[in-house]
Amino acid sequence: MPRTTIRTEDITASEVTTAKMAVDPTNASNLSSGSVPTAQLGNVNTSGLEDDIALLGFKVASNGSLAKYNLVDQTIDDFQDTSGVDASASTNEIRDGSGKYYSGVQDIVASGGNAVTVDGEYTVHKFTSDGTFTIDTAVDVEYLVVAGGGGGGGGASGSHAGGGGGAGGYRTATGFGVTATSYSITVGNGGAGRSYPSNGGTGGSGGNSVFSTITSDGGGGGGDGQGPAMNGAAGGSGGGGGGNSSSTSGGSATAGQGNNGGSSTSTGGAGGGSSNAVGNNSSGGTGGAAGAGTANDIIETGTDVYYAAGGAGGTYGSSTPVVGAANTGNGGGGAKGSTSQDSTAGGSGIVVIRRPTGQPAVDMTLVSTTTAAQAAPTKGDIVLTYTNGAGSTTLDTDLTAEISADGGSTWTSLPLASEGSTGSHNIATSHDVTISSTITAPYNMAYRIKTLNQSASKTTRIQAVSLGWS
Repeated sequence: MPRTTIRTEDITASEVTTAKMAVDPTNASNLSSGSVPTAQLGNVNTSGLEDDIALLGFKVASNGSLAKYNLVDQTIDDFQDTSGVDASASTNEIRDGSGKYYSGVQDIVASGGNAVTVDGEYTVHKFTSDGTFTIDTAVDVEYLVVAGGGGGGGGASGSHAGGGGGAGGYRTATGFGVTATSYSITVGNGGAGRSYPSNGGTGGSGGNSVFSTITSDGGGGGGDGQGPAMNGAAGGSGGGGGGNSSSTSGGSATAGQGNNGGSSTSTGGAGGGSSNAVGNNSSGGTGGAAGAGTANDIIETGTDVYYAAGGAGGTYGSSTPVVGAANTGNGGGGAKGSTSQDSTAGGSGIVVIRRPTGQPAVDMTLVSTTTAAQAAPTKGDIVLTYTNGAGSTTLDTDLTAEISADGGSTWTSLPLASEGSTGSHNIATSHDVTISSTITAPYNMAYRIKTLNQSASKTTRIQAVSLGWS
């Protein structure tokens, strides 16, 4: 006879495992045991549930006022749309469509590059190729603009090595103002290396990188080991001089963007200039070392990236030139002397723009559309819920409420008191307040809510409002 029940002795530890109970036991939504480990509760998104609880609590409070204070009528708006707000009478009111609230702050809409929001406060736009940065708000931004690095100089069939490429121009600053418009972004390519035999040419210069009025110059190419073009080329940072029996000089740098290339009086190529220092001179047949770049974590990965390092000069008979890393603006390495070796290209540049994710909060006045009262009202009542986007709101200081029975011509203050919180929302109320006796028909009811003292450290969000009268 078939068994219809599962007995305890039918289940052993070797037969029932966590892996068999769930597709992914680390994901609480997959657990089939009915028991959710505490460590997995972070996988459960409760924000929607919390909002529903808060809205329910608000409606309970509103209904309580309707009964307790014998209100003859009432309007409720939980801001599912904008129809209950008089935009012509309100100021700085911004509705958040996803959170269903009003505040004096809004997200900034911007696009371009690889955009990543950092800790909710800033968004970083990283461009590793040409593109367009578009923003809808005039704000101050931080930028990093690094040009392409110069290519290394070629080596000669004799003992002469090429100079290292100069780093791409390095520019960074905070407090740079942008307007609500689109900006073309140019990211400079790295300069080409020299193929053996180099025929007396320097390495290729890097391409410029451009953001708005900010232009970083491409790095200068390294000098060749022989021929008429043995000096390093000028650029954001100058290329190193080629290694030759005679003296060769490094290329000059653009002021404020980098440093000059190193010089050579021997067969080793000099190092290219970097954002941090003048290029290293060669010593005998040994090329000048690569100059260090500048550490910067504008992208906020938690680890500094070094930008705009100089390329190393070639060393007679033994060096292996290093390619400039992409999106750093590093210079390329010079070719060693005496063998058929190509020098290497400089690294491409980068443009990074770090901007606020939202505008700093400003004071808001939120005025409702009017609702006709059937008779002259004498008492006013309000129930509202609010949340703190930043800081902590003080009632009647940072948040005030008023009622009008004549369409906004006359306003009566509604002193607010806290009735606790529900979900993540705070409830504020004002009951049984005498309305100004100077009003005349028609009786058009409206509320006016103000958020005051708003700033980056204090942001008040109005989630729902109930206005009643009797």
